[in-house]
Amino acid sequence: MVFRADAAFAKPEIYEALEARDIKYAIRLPANDNLQRNITEPLTRPVGRPSFKPVVWFKSFLY
Repeated sequence: MVFRADAAFAKPEIYEALEARDIKYAIRLPANDNLQRNITEPLTRPVGRPSFKPVVWFKSFLY
């Protein structure tokens, strides 16, 4: 089982309950200035026409 949720569920008690039951999860973090500052570059749209192929960007940072 995998649990997926939006930012409204980004609460420590939910993480703890899921981890106690060994359930994998993906929960969106609420937007904030620190995160926005770190993802500005990958969100910037490249100049020119969009590609017909999907483009996947990755960025790693400590938060």
